[in-house]
Amino acid sequence: MKLKTLSGMCAALLALSACTQETFDYEAPNVTPADLVEGKAFSVTVNPETNEVTLQSLMGDQYLASWVTPQGMAKGSTYSFSLPFSGTYDVTFGVMTRGGLVYSDPYSFTLANNNFGLLSDEIWTNLAGGVDENGNGNPKTWVPVNMNYGIGRCSAPVMYMSPDDVMNDGSGNSDLKFGSSNWNPNWDPGFQDWLIGANDPYLNSEMTLYLDSQKGSVAEIKRVTADGTQEYTSNFNLNISDLQRPTISFNSGEILHAAWGDGVCSNYSTDIRIIECTPYLLQFATMRDNSEGPWWIVWNFIAKEVKEDPSILPSDAPDLVEVASPKLPTYDDLATTLFTIEGDATYVANQTTLLMNEDKPYDIMYWNGANGGSWDWIEGYGSSWAPAYDAADEFELVLTRKSDGSYTAALESAEGSQSSTFTIGENTLTFAEPMLFMKAGNHVLEGKELTVLKCSPGNDEVVLGIPDGYDDSGNVNRYLCLNLTIKPIGGAPEGPKTLAVNPDNINCWLDGGSGQIRIVLYQPAGWGGGDPAVDPEQLVLKKGQTLSVTFKLNTIDWKADASPRAFLGVNMTGYGSWSFDSPETVQVNKGGETTVSIENTTGGKYSFLDTDCVQVAIEQDGLINGPFGEDGSIDASAIGYEIVSVVIQ
Repeated sequence: MKLKTLSGMCAALLALSACTQETFDYEAPNVTPADLVEGKAFSVTVNPETNEVTLQSLMGDQYLASWVTPQGMAKGSTYSFSLPFSGTYDVTFGVMTRGGLVYSDPYSFTLANNNFGLLSDEIWTNLAGGVDENGNGNPKTWVPVNMNYGIGRCSAPVMYMSPDDVMNDGSGNSDLKFGSSNWNPNWDPGFQDWLIGANDPYLNSEMTLYLDSQKGSVAEIKRVTADGTQEYTSNFNLNISDLQRPTISFNSGEILHAAWGDGVCSNYSTDIRIIECTPYLLQFATMRDNSEGPWWIVWNFIAKEVKEDPSILPSDAPDLVEVASPKLPTYDDLATTLFTIEGDATYVANQTTLLMNEDKPYDIMYWNGANGGSWDWIEGYGSSWAPAYDAADEFELVLTRKSDGSYTAALESAEGSQSSTFTIGENTLTFAEPMLFMKAGNHVLEGKELTVLKCSPGNDEVVLGIPDGYDDSGNVNRYLCLNLTIKPIGGAPEGPKTLAVNPDNINCWLDGGSGQIRIVLYQPAGWGGGDPAVDPEQLVLKKGQTLSVTFKLNTIDWKADASPRAFLGVNMTGYGSWSFDSPETVQVNKGGETTVSIENTTGGKYSFLDTDCVQVAIEQDGLINGPFGEDGSIDASAIGYEIVSVVIQ
């Protein structure tokens, strides 16, 4: 970006209700809107040659001034901005008084000429096609990312990013700046049917942005959902007065986003952060502000011409994040690692038994070339194109190391009994005979050579794959994978398992919509969770096991006739309805300990890691005398509580 002050065009005053005011501790005398007149309370000066507009408060230093301008909110006694298009615009002046913030009526000013020199910055061309010397625009159409193009920090239409650690490196940096090198998502979910699936109608949506000497900056939006197509046209305003934090606003529309996002972020129209904009890739960040808590939601778009012909992407363009070629994992000694058994004692065995991970028996791993490259799950298991595999509990692959150094494999599965000798390479298992491991829908995992994409006895994880896709250079960039666990020698212990609890990481809050007090032990990071109070790696229930949480409440003043209820809030399939009418609900012991539980009835192993939460939900609406805050609602920060135990048995 080259110019010191650049801004877009806004055809109408941004709605005041969409603007968030700062709170000032200032006791200036009261005024009325009638007192705030241009020429008396403030001035608006226009430079007709440059289209620079200067706003000046005439109220003196005792009043803190704020402004609603065509480029959004601003504050300060003096503020300047420039607009590239001719037209009539509004500005509103506000001051903070002892009675609160008071605004003037909108004041209109006119720019007689266009100043296309203000559009010379590359972001105008990248975003909206720019204009030629005659002011003729070149419309730019953006579409949701529909595949992993190997550019930028995305593989699908939407991602999640922590507002407290935008670099996702533990640095605690919360300053979200423009450019892929200044941020990193903490979760790129790929294509998920519950979010945006590979066949979601949203992927047929389009957002066309263009510049017109008569109409100004124009956005034509076509959003496609399962319920049909919505189309609307709006003027937009590009604000790059802060070159590191550009924003876009719409006077009567919104940025393109999936329909489920309507209930996630309330603002898609005003001061939306642009965090990347190249000729090929456009990314917006909107702040989640629903009951799940603040989190950046990143919306990813690819230029329509790239979708139609990905070959136009230059491999050496400086504005593309460097993409690494597929690279298979290597092991110092795969044979030793494969036969390592970890438990109370760790040793190298002569036999190991691999079982299917019943939570996710199979899925596809793809090469994510950004950030140095990594093999990531697509997380498609359970979708229509990767249907559930019901015979995971029948799978058992026994690998044996014989005294002469050879290896044998015996497989029992729904596909029958099979056996073969095999050899171990640097990162492969090669069988003498083709082995049929699994059939699920159109997916058939069969072959002689399996690539070992993960082998981690410490994490109880072995992933074996066969090629499922290739890049333009002929390298395998997708594998259909078995997701396996290691059977403990002698079987796993069946007794109760008590999980350690870190009280400093427990979050207590009030869900006003449901009238519930929530004590949160674990919330996945992608859902707005912070550090977990219990180790999510330990939150795994075998078939039929029960998770129980025992708690005490100390400072709630219950009404005399109150009979509050509680349940353990999770999203496990087959669980109740997150209401106090669910079968798992219990009566709260107001003077002592209460235990809430949930049984794993899914028919297989269930893991909460990254897919579920653990919250104690307690009824309070109309049942308490306090503690209340100044707004009359319960003060969650004043609730005293204790998590006595978290037990799996």
